[in-house]
Parts: sequence; C-alpha cells; structure tokens
Amino acid sequence: LQGFELGVDEYISKPFSPKILVARVEAILRRTQGLNKSDILSAGGIEIDNSAHQVKIDGVPIDLSFKEFELLNYFFLNQGVALSRENILNHVWNYDYFGDARTIDTHVKKLRSKLGEKGEYIKTIWGMGYKFEVTK
Repeated sequence: LQGFELGVDEYISKPFSPKILVARVEAILRRTQGLNKSDILSAGGIEIDNSAHQVKIDGVPIDLSFKEFELLNYFFLNQGVALSRENILNHVWNYDYFGDARTIDTHVKKLRSKLGEKGEYIKTIWGMGYKFEVTK
C-alpha cells in the first residue's frame, strides 16, 4: 500500500512468470506512449479509432475480434513493409503464442473477409508473410 501511495504504477509479487512481467511492462508502455500517438489512423477508406477500439469502412463500423483489430492496427503502422509471420506473432501476439505461425493466415483470411473490397490491401508475400498497401 505504501508503494502505491508514493506513486508506484504496478507491483508484482514473487514468484512471477516472465510472461506476466512482459505483459505488465507492455501495458504500462501502451498507456504512456498512447498519449503521444494519434488515436485515429486512416487510409484507403479504412479508419481505425484506437481509443474507441473501433474500425470503420467508408464510415460504416465493422465488428472485429480483439486480435483482428490488433492485426489491422499493426498492418496500418507498417504500411508498405513486408512483415514475416514471426514478426507479426511477436508484435500482435506479444511473444506469448507457442503454436503454429500459420494461425496468422487464418486471422488474415477472416480480416480480409470483414474488410470486404478493402481486404485486397493486405497482400500475401509468398513464403514470408504479408504487406499492407493501399492502392489508389
């Protein structure tokens, strides 16, 4: 209690899992870095509102799962960059996924479907991963 009264943001008791430590540090970083980032990202008729956790296609809201939202957000932040499946797993799943990297293919397929025509912005880079590129 005394630590919180002195301004501590987080407290982890021993023993703790490295996954818990990483998750808590990343949560603190998101809270502090979020103050400097734009809350709304927009490209090619897709709008991501990070503060409301909402995506709109041509002004119409669509429903995405948490991971689909995080995946689309990561693609937006890396427009035009070829991303490997491992890179996506490390940044969207936060190092805590120990399954097959092909799970990304399933999430991308669902995300493309929900984006409709805008799903074509997610390009497959065969043998590597994906690239988000808005074509005009």
